[in-house]
Amino acid sequence: MVDQTRLAVTKGELGPICDHCGELMTFGESMVIDAQYVCWECYQKSTGAEPSTDSSENPGLPIH
Repeated sequence: MVDQTRLAVTKGELGPICDHCGELMTFGESMVIDAQYVCWECYQKSTGAEPSTDSSENPGLPIH
């Protein structure tokens, strides 16, 4: 069971508070490192992980 002092309500949902920066998150947004809840930005800083996709737009297939 999650310690209730580490929880808050954000976006209408109960979720954890980032143990590194204090950001309020939903459980779906949170990542876990060594039993600590962290936001995506803190996860990237802690692990060096990067998104596997690029941010370029996909124009789709041209229809003629």
